Amino acid sequence: MKPAFLTSTHNMAGCESCHKGTPKASDREGAHAGFVARPSRQPEAACGACHADLVANVKTSMHFTVRGEENLMKSRAAHRWPDVQPVFRQACQSCHASCGDCHVSKAKSARGGLMDGHLFVKRPPMEEGCGTCHGGRVGPEYLGKNEGFPPDVHWQKAKMDCVTCHPAAQMHGDGTAYPDRHAVRTKPQCLACHPNAKAAGSPIEQHAVHQDRVTCVVCHSTVYRGCENCHVGAGAKSSLQFKIGRTARADAPYRFTLLRHVPTVRTMLDPKLKDGMPNYDAVPTWKDTTPHNIQRRTPRTATCNNCHGNARIFLKPGDLNPAEAAANAKVVMPDIPPRR
Repeated sequence: MKPAFLTSTHNMAGCESCHKGTPKASDREGAHAGFVARPSRQPEAACGACHADLVANVKTSMHFTVRGEENLMKSRAAHRWPDVQPVFRQACQSCHASCGDCHVSKAKSARGGLMDGHLFVKRPPMEEGCGTCHGGRVGPEYLGKNEGFPPDVHWQKAKMDCVTCHPAAQMHGDGTAYPDRHAVRTKPQCLACHPNAKAAGSPIEQHAVHQDRVTCVVCHSTVYRGCENCHVGAGAKSSLQFKIGRTARADAPYRFTLLRHVPTVRTMLDPKLKDGMPNYDAVPTWKDTTPHNIQRRTPRTATCNNCHGNARIFLKPGDLNPAEAAANAKVVMPDIPPRR
């Protein structure tokens, strides 16, 4: 703890105002009776007295609820959801983010540790804050730590941190229980900063030609890691991928996007619950993704035929594990765009 914390606003009422315990006890054991190690896990009690409006929104936010993952699991579990829900809460939902995970200490899932000697950090630091949870894929992509590939142009040219595109209002939520991150009203939009990239009337020929058929990242991303590169057990080797496919989102304003492989297998829950996902094929295991490695110029912006006719970069039926074929039937490319 830094000495500066002792005279800071957040310590005006003393440690017990957040951490409870019994401060007047005469020994260590007594003092720690009722101690709350991570107060913001119950934000109404710890943060709500001073930040009631923020807490009300945070309680429905994507970071606090992990609702996107929950809804995917509900779809796969179908009638078994009442049995699956306790498993989900114990495992997947245990790494949701509370106020303190962004503003005081690193997330518990990243082994914790104070960011700045218990001082409250208003603007979460990129690597010490966001990076502790998003450092497996997003961090290396954005900062150029994937060997041989440059940082995202927004970092390389302008040193834009995470909060530049993901401001507090988005992270805290607006009180709406959105079904997933794609539905969030305040999600980042490339057009907010690059209005001339809009297909209609664009001075950029490629944008006008493709209209709204492809996402920005199809042309402006480089290779990225799939989730299975880390989450398939001991001995897994990391590798990079780049796969274009069809979106499974009915509300998407585009048809083609980049896909990242999520290694959710039919028997994943078996150690805890047999046949927990009877509706496994309802959700693709290749999901819409937005890599954080944007470049103005990539092989696909250099010439049409680095994409058209290049079967290697498209997700094809033959790329799938047979056990995942049915789940991903809607996202694979039945045909590859011909060379031009």
